[in-house]
Amino acid sequence: MAEWSRSRILPILALLLLTSGLAQAASSVLIWPINPQIESAQKAAALWLENRGQAPIALQVRVLAWNQANYGDQLSAQRAVVASPPAVTIEPGKRQMIRLMKMQPVPAASEQTFRVLVDELLPPDAKTDAALGVKFQMRYSVPLFVFGDGAGLASAAAKPTPGIQLLQPDLRFQVQNEGGKRYLELNNQGPAHARLASVAVTQGGKKTVIAEGLLGYVLPGARMRWELPTTVAGNAFALEARINELADIQPISPH
Repeated sequence: MAEWSRSRILPILALLLLTSGLAQAASSVLIWPINPQIESAQKAAALWLENRGQAPIALQVRVLAWNQANYGDQLSAQRAVVASPPAVTIEPGKRQMIRLMKMQPVPAASEQTFRVLVDELLPPDAKTDAALGVKFQMRYSVPLFVFGDGAGLASAAAKPTPGIQLLQPDLRFQVQNEGGKRYLELNNQGPAHARLASVAVTQGGKKTVIAEGLLGYVLPGARMRWELPTTVAGNAFALEARINELADIQPISPH
């Protein structure tokens, strides 16, 4: 379970990436699972919201298309997947199931990527920032992956199923120099996303950990980058990561 202290966050900018099987913020909202999928034979997936606080909490749930460009996440309105109900009020100690429903078919043997945004709706009498005149809220962003006919994700939880092709990312890396900084760029040319954790580089027999937990995601056909530690010099090093929660750490080849 990951836990964050309450902070004042602009609703347009705040995206908390939930990185464990359960996620809870100081607002006492518990969300699970944090990596829902709609499998090829399914029409919907369940997302559970639980209020562990002492007062009722109002939440809005939306599903946005998720793409990546210019080394960043891009979210946009879509109609392929909807949340039902889209808004709920949960009493203390109670939980609510949200159905993430597939409304349009996904192309066969492919993956589509979305983000489920869960916004805390503050009461009308909540305090506002004097300078900005806005009410602050907590926002949770949960990745959602939807698979077309005959497709699934190669992961630790995946089991061989007749007629199902387990999709995998195809990652390559290179080093970029920009603005006096060095970046590790990862390019995914595979048909499935890559969830990267336990990322490390080995250079001259010395291992440098880039991220012990979740580093981030690289969607199909996308490029993402992260700043390298100053202790990593040059471009010659070996890169490894745990991809999509597979049991074994895997090497990633350079371009």
